[in-house]
Amino acid sequence: MKTFEIQYISRYYEDKNYYSKTIKANSEEDALKKFAKFFGIKNYIQMFEPMFMWEDGQWMSSFKCINEVYEIDCRQCNGSGKTQINI
Repeated sequence: MKTFEIQYISRYYEDKNYYSKTIKANSEEDALKKFAKFFGIKNYIQMFEPMFMWEDGQWMSSFKCINEVYEIDCRQCNGSGKTQINI
């Protein structure tokens, strides 16, 4: 099973924040399907449309990108946590 980081942008009037969600899946497509289900998006293909946004509470969010990441033990916390590195 691979690990994917999906990045998205949320907007509320003039405010804009960048977020990411880490998902374990067998493929990029499976990760996008899980992400879409989590946010109540009926068809994950819609996320690739330039003007598509979904409601996240009072925020409106849009898909930015997906990357496969590699998890390693965190050196700063003596291996008690995990950190991700882009592949």
